[in-house]
Amino acid sequence: MLRFDRWVGVVCAVALPWIAAAQNKLVIAGGVYEDRPALAVRGNFTPIRNAAVKLYRGGAYLSSTRTDAAGLYAFPLVSGGEYTVAIDSRSFGENAWAEQTFGPSGARCAQPDGSTRMQFFEGACFGGKSGASDDASTLATSEHIAVVTVRDTPATAVDFAFSYDVVTSTNDGERIQGSLRQFLLNANAIGGPDRMRFVPTSRAPEQRQPIVGVPPRWWMITCLSPLPQLQDADTVVDGSAYNFLSPDTFANPNPGRLGEPPTLKAEDRSAQRIEKPELEIVASGPEGLVCNARCVVYGLALHGAPAAIVTRADARVENVILGGAPDAAYTQNGEVGLQVERGTTIARQVLVTAQTRGGVIVAPGARIDAEHLDVSRCGGPETGGGIVLLSDGSSIRASVVTQNPGAGVLVGSGQSPASGNTIDGNTISSNQAGIILWAGSSRNTVTHNDIMWNRLGGVTIAPYTNAPPHENRLSANRFDENGLRPIILNLGSTDPNVLARSEGSCNSIANAANLGIAPPQITSVQMVTDNGNAVRVVVRGKACRGQIVELYQSFVTSGVREESPDLPRVRNEKNSRGETLTNDNRTQGLPSIGEFNYVGATNAGADGTFEASFPLVDTNGMPRDNGNAQKSETNEETDIWARDLLRGAHPNERAFSAVAIDPVGNTSEMSVRRQVDRSKEERAER
Repeated sequence: MLRFDRWVGVVCAVALPWIAAAQNKLVIAGGVYEDRPALAVRGNFTPIRNAAVKLYRGGAYLSSTRTDAAGLYAFPLVSGGEYTVAIDSRSFGENAWAEQTFGPSGARCAQPDGSTRMQFFEGACFGGKSGASDDASTLATSEHIAVVTVRDTPATAVDFAFSYDVVTSTNDGERIQGSLRQFLLNANAIGGPDRMRFVPTSRAPEQRQPIVGVPPRWWMITCLSPLPQLQDADTVVDGSAYNFLSPDTFANPNPGRLGEPPTLKAEDRSAQRIEKPELEIVASGPEGLVCNARCVVYGLALHGAPAAIVTRADARVENVILGGAPDAAYTQNGEVGLQVERGTTIARQVLVTAQTRGGVIVAPGARIDAEHLDVSRCGGPETGGGIVLLSDGSSIRASVVTQNPGAGVLVGSGQSPASGNTIDGNTISSNQAGIILWAGSSRNTVTHNDIMWNRLGGVTIAPYTNAPPHENRLSANRFDENGLRPIILNLGSTDPNVLARSEGSCNSIANAANLGIAPPQITSVQMVTDNGNAVRVVVRGKACRGQIVELYQSFVTSGVREESPDLPRVRNEKNSRGETLTNDNRTQGLPSIGEFNYVGATNAGADGTFEASFPLVDTNGMPRDNGNAQKSETNEETDIWARDLLRGAHPNERAFSAVAIDPVGNTSEMSVRRQVDRSKEERAER
């Protein structure tokens, strides 16, 4: 209803000059409007008051006027002929400068090849006649013009529209109309939401020369000085490029998504990937884009400044590449890709690379809600990392953190603990270290991650003195080929590359990480057979009352060393605390370099004992103990990789480990692995 009323208002405003025409015989009349969304559609127009309009004939200046409250102007004529109407775009919008989006029949409009076209019908006209900045002091330097021929009837509807939110130029500098810099200045000067619409009036240049295929194209803005910091709330910096003739249609000169195979199956479209940006910004100064008020940054590649994007208020950053070009190629090192200083930043599909301090750094008091990040080549061996969380309550999900010279994820620092953060469903691979929890960082959750090939451990508690981290839940992860132990609560261990034997104690240690809870003891691993075929594996052991016991499976390799299964039991052995234990000394401490694949969990009973049973799966994904069962039933009994892990290997080629988790989340280190007991089998019940 509101759009209809606005349309009627515009039509009535255009009709008024016809009344004047009846009185003055010949007239050139029209209106000047603001086209805030920059779509060149009349239904979005609102009048601009006090805009200066000039009239020329034969190149000679005749007169000027200003638009009224309805945005209308009119020039009475003495005779017919060819006239030129010019709009002074600097005459309205105090402290701001709008760019043309719409012109009448006869308007002169810029073409991507650098030429100027004449409009035969009213419509989109972005950037004026040449895309240069408007100087209405002379007709030759005026950008927003239309040639109007008047014969026996008046010329009406000579209408122009302008937007403060359109970016048409890739040039940078002071007083560049239609530039990114001017858009940011406009957003600060004009209250209310501002959404950048990038409608370039130049052709996207070729940026690479591939050996085969079509050269990729995108636009580049090289900043000559630091960009203005955003001060007004609800500003959207959007690098998506639109067609200059149809501004609601994507130009799409750089199609596709990063990492997408050339031959795409229909189901592959559901994978979350970064759309290749069409705008590259080379920033200048210490900071690239700075949001001091609520903002959105979308669809661009940004590099060149030590800190690429800095958010000091609530923000959303999506489909953005930081530290690389739109094809993700390396450009130059920065220091921080995304620096979250205040408020909550939502990050989706963000690639960060080549940052010396950190790919993403969240300062104390700020938060990040991140999904589908891709962070690589960030941090250094002695400082920084891929993602650095220095505050409470952030979440990192479904992301890839890989090949960072520093740690993959740092939670807290030596001076600033970070608590209540969630790291869930990520791939954390090939970093200096996987995840490091610093002193005092508590109540963090690390779950369902694939943590592999990190040089200095999977999840490691950094050295602490008087502030041990507590209640950190490390659950349902997969560890593979990490140096040192998969979980290290005490770097001061005699040999952190060897899994320590559990002493079976249920005592907590207040000044130890995660209260120093002991890992469970696995006392037996047996196969259940049916007609001579192994169909299930049963794991039994001892933990502490009220604990959750998570089971992990490994394939037995030459690194899994076991004593002979028929060795006598060792009784009345005393540990370092003087406690008397009765152990089956069958399994020694095993090297931790290897895989630990989460299979499932069970609860310890009142006496601390536990038992867990998992189905073995045949090569078709069907559980062997029920030929009529569906694959989903197997998945319900295991988790994550279990349906793949419990197949493809002989039962005797498997070994199992466990971690214990107490009711508040304190998690133990990984227990020593135990192979399947070869001398014992159970029969499946019929």
